[in-house]
Amino acid sequence: MKKEAIVKKRRPSVKDMITRPLFYYPSISPDGKKVAYTTLLLDLPKNSMFGHFYIYDVETQRTDYTFADGGYPTWLDNTTYAVVRHAAAGDPRWSTIHIVKDMIGEGTKVYEHSSPLGFYSPFAKGFVLLSSKSIEKTRVGDFIHVENEPPQSAVYYVCTERAIVNEERKRLYFEEEKHSSPPSKFEMTSGLDPKYHITSIVPSPATNSIYFNCQIGADLIYERDTVCFKLEIDPESILDQAEATSLEDALSSLSFQELSVPRGFTVKAVSPDGITLLVNGPVPELSAQPRDDLWLISDSDACSPMTTKEPFAHLKLLTEKLDRQPQDAYWTKQGIFLTHWEESRLLISRLFETGDFETYDLGSVSPNMGININDKGNIVFAGFSPTAMHEVYIGTLESGKANIERITRNTEDHAHLDFGTVESIRWTSKDGTEIEGLLRKPSDFDPSKKYPLLLYPHGGPRASSCLALVSNDFTHPVHALLAKGVLILEPNYRGSIGRGREFMNLNYDNLGVGDLWDLESGIDYLIEQGFVDETKIGSMGGSQGGYLSMYIGMHTDRCAAVASFAGVSSWYLYYIGSDARHTVHLKGTPFEPDGREGYRKSAPIAAIENAKTPMLLHHGEKDERITVVSSQEVYRALKDKGVHTELFVLPGKGHGFITPRENYAISLHEYRWFCHYLLGEELDLFKDDF
Repeated sequence: MKKEAIVKKRRPSVKDMITRPLFYYPSISPDGKKVAYTTLLLDLPKNSMFGHFYIYDVETQRTDYTFADGGYPTWLDNTTYAVVRHAAAGDPRWSTIHIVKDMIGEGTKVYEHSSPLGFYSPFAKGFVLLSSKSIEKTRVGDFIHVENEPPQSAVYYVCTERAIVNEERKRLYFEEEKHSSPPSKFEMTSGLDPKYHITSIVPSPATNSIYFNCQIGADLIYERDTVCFKLEIDPESILDQAEATSLEDALSSLSFQELSVPRGFTVKAVSPDGITLLVNGPVPELSAQPRDDLWLISDSDACSPMTTKEPFAHLKLLTEKLDRQPQDAYWTKQGIFLTHWEESRLLISRLFETGDFETYDLGSVSPNMGININDKGNIVFAGFSPTAMHEVYIGTLESGKANIERITRNTEDHAHLDFGTVESIRWTSKDGTEIEGLLRKPSDFDPSKKYPLLLYPHGGPRASSCLALVSNDFTHPVHALLAKGVLILEPNYRGSIGRGREFMNLNYDNLGVGDLWDLESGIDYLIEQGFVDETKIGSMGGSQGGYLSMYIGMHTDRCAAVASFAGVSSWYLYYIGSDARHTVHLKGTPFEPDGREGYRKSAPIAAIENAKTPMLLHHGEKDERITVVSSQEVYRALKDKGVHTELFVLPGKGHGFITPRENYAISLHEYRWFCHYLLGEELDLFKDDF
């Protein structure tokens, strides 16, 4: 018997981790025999991302590379699909839609837009798509009218056949000829009140209706001030009339009907027969910081004027028994499906109109970035597991059971890297609340030894850490430090979304205080196990995780050092400087007597008098969610006290994912920082690892 070659593993570097590939938005054909997906790759010299597009044949198990730079596939039939291609960088960030017939070639371009597409879907004889449009400048001077800038969203229709004919005609005319092609596309929202910002659209699968989810204003602050509309439209007759008269005349007959659903609600899906709507919105008065739930309402009730003062009269709540925050929802001929967190795992469940549900057993696998499911019950998704890297999985959902298999080899391709191990653990917090989290250990972990410990709280707080072999993060050096012998604890602290409404509400008006109980009790629990060196503890994180790292670093002396990326120094600054101030989990405002104390005690900066923990800070210069002033405040305060602190501001960058080279820099700085403070190495923040 031939022996398998033993692969010698090595420690993953910071660069290894930021350049690893991911898979995104896989799509399965109507017959379940083909899967289209994109591998997301980095181009370090160009400091950008791009995608390689693949087709997998389920019967032959063969994967074919199709072309570069393609994503968001949509199957039109079993051998025809649409794909979006776009500029990875530059200005403008154009996007195109191509149709590939018979699985051959790179396809025919049917639409081009001078900005990225937010969404597209088959509709009528073509596609309906959401993007932005240019608005003519009519004012003098260059300025931003805060929370009052006009929305730029728009919805377009393109007829596939007409667009292809127009593309073919182009080659038959000289550039000097004055030639105009018959119209093949138009904007269908030109008649919608310009105050509405369109956040998403849901085409009906059985009728000529499209549902529009809108905010009264473009800024995130208006995300709960929603209005939904229905538009009945025959786009082909619009194009016919536009060719005979004018597009303006053709569009004049369109009428948007406002739906009778409560403010804060949006349409998520339409039943296969087009009769019933699945809508998303909060249960009234159950929480000061409401979570979304899923409801049913008939299209006829939604389109009828409210005859009662009770806006929930015709709505039927579906997810109260499930008691979990819905992530994505899908309505196929097989039923209503949704994804939701259960502690550190993302699950798939099917909802029944009674409110009952069945959850499918995916083993240890958690979907990532949604699932794609067809009317036969075939599914495909990219996902994580505690024993595999990010991979693409296919399968079926039948009678509460999921049969899935992996079709990519990312794990095998990176078998030379040692990612350590990960497990779910539990401990009891200061107030008796059970907390779940992830503990990452080096592969050669020895419980008789004492290890440095690094806390890594997730952002949100309405989020969860995922039970995955490889951390889904490109800005923090989790695995590079793990391989150096540092334990990593990822606590799903109170306020996380995998434990139901009551657990989510535990951090309301208790920010920092209750969260700190969860973090410190986790430290104490691991110290009690006998393998943690309590003199070598640190914390790192981004956004809410950056806030908690600041908080534990300034309110306690538990940490030898901390690092914060885009952290909140005080909720007062967040309230006055964030586009999401409505998400503060505190009562009132900092300008009201009843709210001031809550804002004060929840601030990391409130403990500046006793702060002495070295702190590394990173922040985007144009962060619209958490102003850069937060990190500047902490930096200046610690600097004046003589505490070692470093601040790196990223020019032109906002909140969240940055760019490959900047991600590398942030991760490298944190790696060197903790190698110094937890492992005793010389501090050189600019020493590369390649």
